[in-house]
Amino acid sequence: MDALTPLQILANLRGLSDDYVDYKGQPSTISADRKAAILSAMGYSVDPDGIAKSLEQATEQAAQQKLPPVVVLRPDSFFGFTCRACPDVRGTPLEWTVHFESGGSLSGKTLFESPADSALKTTDQPHWIDCDIPFVGDIPLGYHRLVASWNEGVFETLLIQTPETSYRPDSLAHGERIWGPSIQLYTLRSERNWGIGDFTDLAELVESVSALGAGFVGLNPLHALYPVSPEHASPYSPSNRNWLNSLYIDPTQVPEFLLSDSCQQWFSSEAITARLHSVRASQQVDYSEVSSLKWAAFNRMYEGFVATHLALGTARAKKFEAFVEAGGATLRAHAVFDALLSYFYAQDNSAWGWPMWPTAYQNPRDDAVLAFEAAHQDAIQKHLYVQFVAKEQLQAVHDKTSDCGMALGLYRDLAVGADRGGSEVWQDPSAFCIDASVGAPPDALGPIGQNWGLPPFDPAQLHATGYHHFITLIRSNMQSCGALRMDHAMALARLWWCPPGETAAEGCYVSYPFDDLLGIVLLESHRQHCLVIAEDLGTVPDIVRVAFPKAELYSNKVFYFEIGGTDCTAPQDYPANALAIVANHDMPTVAAFWEGADLDLRHRLGLFASDDVWQQERTHRLASKVAVMGALCKQGFLSDADLAALGGLDAVLSSPITAALNSVIHQYLASTPTQLVAVQLEDVLLLKSPVNVPGTSHEYDNWRRKLTVDTKKIFAQAPIQAFCRQIDLRRKQPL
Repeated sequence: MDALTPLQILANLRGLSDDYVDYKGQPSTISADRKAAILSAMGYSVDPDGIAKSLEQATEQAAQQKLPPVVVLRPDSFFGFTCRACPDVRGTPLEWTVHFESGGSLSGKTLFESPADSALKTTDQPHWIDCDIPFVGDIPLGYHRLVASWNEGVFETLLIQTPETSYRPDSLAHGERIWGPSIQLYTLRSERNWGIGDFTDLAELVESVSALGAGFVGLNPLHALYPVSPEHASPYSPSNRNWLNSLYIDPTQVPEFLLSDSCQQWFSSEAITARLHSVRASQQVDYSEVSSLKWAAFNRMYEGFVATHLALGTARAKKFEAFVEAGGATLRAHAVFDALLSYFYAQDNSAWGWPMWPTAYQNPRDDAVLAFEAAHQDAIQKHLYVQFVAKEQLQAVHDKTSDCGMALGLYRDLAVGADRGGSEVWQDPSAFCIDASVGAPPDALGPIGQNWGLPPFDPAQLHATGYHHFITLIRSNMQSCGALRMDHAMALARLWWCPPGETAAEGCYVSYPFDDLLGIVLLESHRQHCLVIAEDLGTVPDIVRVAFPKAELYSNKVFYFEIGGTDCTAPQDYPANALAIVANHDMPTVAAFWEGADLDLRHRLGLFASDDVWQQERTHRLASKVAVMGALCKQGFLSDADLAALGGLDAVLSSPITAALNSVIHQYLASTPTQLVAVQLEDVLLLKSPVNVPGTSHEYDNWRRKLTVDTKKIFAQAPIQAFCRQIDLRRKQPL
C-alpha cells in the first residue's frame, strides 16, 4: 500500500471523505485537488510547507490535550473517558470525580495498568499513550464536570451523559396515529393580520383544525431574519436560528399596543388603514411594507413598555428581565447585532450584514462593539423587548394547542444553517467555516449539485468548545413546541461542503462527531419534552440508517418518493416512527404534480439542461401518475365505480386533479401505520404555484406566495371539513 501523503493525512484528520456513492449508486472518488480546496476553506495553507507545519501543530496540540474538551457518554459506548499521558505514567495512580450538575458527585481511583492491558492504547506517537479509564457507578443524564488528576497535574472537562432514545409523548408511545396541517406561517391570510400570517392567525388555525381532530400543526422555520433587509425572506437562510422572526408578532395582541393612546391613534389613522388594506389584499407578502408597518408599531410599543413597566418595576417588567437573563449572552449579542445593523444600514444601505461593517465592529468582543453597546443601551433593549414579545406570543399558541387537546401541538423546523452575514455567525464566527458553503452533490436534475450558500459548522471547533453552540441551538429550538423537525438531519453525520468559487460538483463530504451530536439531541429532547423528526430525504449514509431508528427519531416520508416503477409503497409498508406527507415546501403541490405545472415552470425558468430532459421528466411524471392510480386501485382506495365516476383512467391522467382524487391520495397516506401524517394547506386548497423553487433566487419570487383563502374560511367550507374528517377517520381506524 502506498504511503499517505501529508495532504491525505490532514484530510483524514479533518474528516474529509475519500469517496462517496453518487445518485446512480456508483462510487465517486474525491481528488486531491478537491480536498485541498476544502482544507484551504478550513483555513489551512495547502502548499507542502503549510501542510507539514499544520501536521506538526496538530501533533503538538494533541500531546498537550490531556483530556478531550468534552466527553459524551452514550448507553452503547464505553462508560468512561480517555486521557492522554506520558509513557512513564504506567503503575501510577489516577483519581477522578464527576461533579453532577444538580449537586452530588461520583469518585473513583485506579492505577495506570501494565502495557499489556487493553486500557493502555498505543499510538503512532512516542510522546504519549491513550488510556481508557472506566467509571464505576451511575451517572445521571445531564451536563456534568469531570475532574481527573495524575502525576502530570489536575485536568477538567465537560461530561455529558445522554439517553439511548428520543423523548416521545405518551400518546405516541402508546401507538396513537395523528394528523395535522403543515403550513408556511407567512402565507396565512386573515381580515385582521398585517399582510403576513402571524401568531394570532396560527392560534386561530389551531382552534379550527383541532376541532376537526388534528393533533399538531407543522411550521416552517420561525428563525430571526434581518429587520433592515425584509426582502431577505427565506426562512432557511436566517440571521439567527436561536431567536424568532419579529414579523410574526401580532401587535394588536400586545398589552403595550392595546393600552397606548399613541398606538391606537396611529393604528386608526386613514393612512395606516389604507396601507394595511393594501398589504392584506396582495397576492404575495410585501415584506418591505409589512416590516415598515410592524416596526413603526414596535417602536411605539417599546416606548409604552419603558414608561408603564420598566420605569415602575411592574410584574411584566420582571417577566421581561427574567426572559433576558434566561437568554443570556446569546440573546444579548443578537440584540446588539440588530442594533448595529440598523445603525450602519441607516448610513449605508449596502451594509446588509456584518461583513460590510467597519472592521472594528466585525468581532463582537472588540472594544468598538463594547463602546457601541454602552452608548446604545436603549436601542439594544428595544430589540430584546421585541424578542420577548415574539417568544410570549409563540408560547401562548403552544399553550393553546394543549388547551385544545392536541396530542403533539406545534412542531417547529430547524434550518440546516445560518446566513454568513447574520447574527449567529457574527457572534460565534469560529464555530463556522465561513469560506465554505453547504449543499448537495450532483444528481439527475442538478448536474452541478446544489450550493445552499450557508457556511457549515466547523466540526473540530464544535468539539473544542464542548459543543456549546450546538447545545444552545438545539435547546432554543425545542422550546414552545411539542416536536422539532431537523432539516437535513444527516448533517449530524456529514455535510457536503462546497469550496469557494467552485460549483457544488467540486465539493466533498466532511464528517461530524455523529455519536456526540446525536446524544446531545436525545438529551435535550428529554429535557425539553420534545419529539425529534429527523428529515432524512436524499442520500442517507448507512450510519444514519442504523442509528436514527435505534434512537427512535422519527424519519420523514414523502409520498412522491414512494412512487417507484409501476407501483407505490403499500400503506402497510410505511414505518410507524415517521412523519409522512404528500409533498413539502421544496416540491410541487399535488395539483401542480398532477398537471405537470412544476415541470413547465422549471422549463420556463431554464432549470433543465435541455428540452430533451424536460420531455423526459414529463414522460416520467406520466408514468408516476399511472403508478399512483394503480396503487390506489390495488389497495382498495378506488373501486371501478369510483374510477368511472372520475371519468376513467385516461381522463384522470389528462385532466387537473379533482378534490375527490386529492382526498383519496391523502387517505392512502392516512391509512399507513405512520404515526404522524401532515397535510399541506396548499394541497387542501389545490393550489398550483409553489412557495419555493429549489435552484432559484431572483428568477422566482420564493417564500412570498400567500394562500388564496382566509384561514378561518378554509375550514368553514363543508368540502374541506369533509376532507379533514376522512383523514381523521383513517387515522383512528385500527390497523
